[in-house]
Amino acid sequence: MAFLEIDQVTFGYKRETPIITDVSWKINKGEFHSLLGRSGCGKTTLLKLASGLLNPVEGAVYLQKKKVVKPSTAVGFVFQSPTLLEWKNVIDNVLLPITLQKKPNKEEINRAEYLLDLVGLSSYRSCYPEELSGGQQSRVAIARALIKYPTLLFMDEPFAALDAITREELQDDLLRLCQMEKTSVLFVTHDISEAIYLSDQVALMEAGKIIYNLPVDLPKHRTAEMRYQHSFNELCLNVRQKMSGQEI
Repeated sequence: MAFLEIDQVTFGYKRETPIITDVSWKINKGEFHSLLGRSGCGKTTLLKLASGLLNPVEGAVYLQKKKVVKPSTAVGFVFQSPTLLEWKNVIDNVLLPITLQKKPNKEEINRAEYLLDLVGLSSYRSCYPEELSGGQQSRVAIARALIKYPTLLFMDEPFAALDAITREELQDDLLRLCQMEKTSVLFVTHDISEAIYLSDQVALMEAGKIIYNLPVDLPKHRTAEMRYQHSFNELCLNVRQKMSGQEI
């Protein structure tokens, strides 16, 4: 069984057409997978089902062979908005998942400082969210998601509101951090190039179903130059044609 397995999952609200219909998907340990598709296709709903925020009407989700019925403490979340607490400084925002349960110890504080260093924000540890740029706030949110050594990250369009250059920088930061921490990722996006650049596998969704699976056969170490290479653009075109219903 895969590290995360979505097994024939269907979900819908009462008396409504299902939002997700008979979806199966597997993520192996340490892999980065993206759910790609147009707005309203069911990407976020599937992520919520995979993470235990919603329960399927039919089928099941398994994390490390255990059925998922609620969010696990072994996973982290990063959403489109960084959702930082304005009255807490940077390091306290990173430590929030711990302080909700207990007072952080020295090891946990050191972990927060280590993560802030990895995302280039050591000198901002005492700053407040209003003093940070959008990209810096997103970096804090990523550090916060990693504070408890999650085995799996669920990310819902975390870079959608950022400018193109900052977005690319954060994509590189995210890949580096996840490879260092050996963290698996399920990432929601509507951006084709983002999905290809980040992922080992891309699932293309349409009307609540996965209609196409694309293994991304690119070197594991991604670079800015790779974005302009023929092989990268061919993969993007492949997905774009599938989204338009064209044969490849």
